[in-house]
Formats: sequence, structure tokens, C-alpha cells
Amino acid sequence: MGNTTHPARKAVALAVAGLTLVAAAPSFAACVDPFKLKAETGTFDFKQTRRLASMKTPLVSTGIANVKPGRVDWRVVKPVDVRLVITPGKITQSVQGGPAQAVGPASADPFLRSSGMFELLTGDYAALRRYYTVTGGPASPGGAWKLSLKPKDTTLGRFLNTIEISGCARAEAVMIKQANGDSIAIEMGAVRKG
Repeated sequence: MGNTTHPARKAVALAVAGLTLVAAAPSFAACVDPFKLKAETGTFDFKQTRRLASMKTPLVSTGIANVKPGRVDWRVVKPVDVRLVITPGKITQSVQGGPAQAVGPASADPFLRSSGMFELLTGDYAALRRYYTVTGGPASPGGAWKLSLKPKDTTLGRFLNTIEISGCARAEAVMIKQANGDSIAIEMGAVRKG
């Protein structure tokens, strides 16, 4: 591949090595017990990949979430502008700038209707035990963790098999497995304060 001792090639090799070390740095940090996490406030980007049993191609959307005490603003930006406002007792939805409408029993999405969505998005995993049978935890002391949530409510259980949450210092990924074979994978970026 040419002269690797050339100064420019050395600089590139050092830069790549530096990026590799930066990318690996989180693995050296001790992970937090998910049941001892405190709710984080701030903004983070997310990517949702929805796989429908009836379609070959997954539906991918991206957006931004803003978590404040008592409220989560969840906004899908692409491919369609959808805004959800989630509080402990209510969820409203606005599509393409339209009026906010309550999401409730008439909603087609059983996960949006389910109890515990606010707790899930704010990281209050201990409170989720009210709604779900929770199994899992840290893989080892200070290691990454994974939780599996199975709904206690039989009505919700007809629509939702499990929710899996994994992370280290905070939730980084959520996998929602529905009873009909559909699934939603959510990847959550780092929280920006502000």
C-alpha cells in the first residue's frame, strides 16, 4: 500500500488509532445498575426501525426526543413529522403540524396505549415493575445490562410480547416485540444537556 513511514501516512494512522481508542472508551467505564438510574433530562436523537410481518422492507424513521421533568417530547422528523407529548397520565399526537389529539383506547398502536411508556422513556425502570414482569440486569458487576419486560396486563399481552432494554450508563437500545410478529427497534443517541 505504499510507504507507511511517510509523515502524512503516520498522521492518518495515528488519527485512526485515536478514533479507535475514543470509540472503545465507553467499554472501560463501569456501567450503572439500571434500577439505580436517575431520570436524565436533555435531548437525544433516535432512530426507529419498524419491521412489519406483512412487509419485506423495514420502515425507518429518525427524530429527536426532549426529556424534561414530567414530560417527554418525542418528535419523528423523517419521513413524516409526528410529535408525541408523553406525560405520566396522557399521550397526545400531532401529525404534519396538525392539532394535538389524545392517544388513548382508540389508538391503533397498543404500545402507545400501554401504561409505563413515560417510565420507559425517562429511565424509571423500578417503576416499570408495576406494569411488567421485569427480568435481567447487569451481565456482571459494572457490566452492560439488559432488561426484558413482559406485560402483566392480559389485554396488553394480546398485542405485546416483550420489551427489551439494553444499555450501560443509560438506555441505549429498546426492542419492542409485538404478538403479531411486528417489531420496533429504537436506537438512542447520547443525551445533550440543555
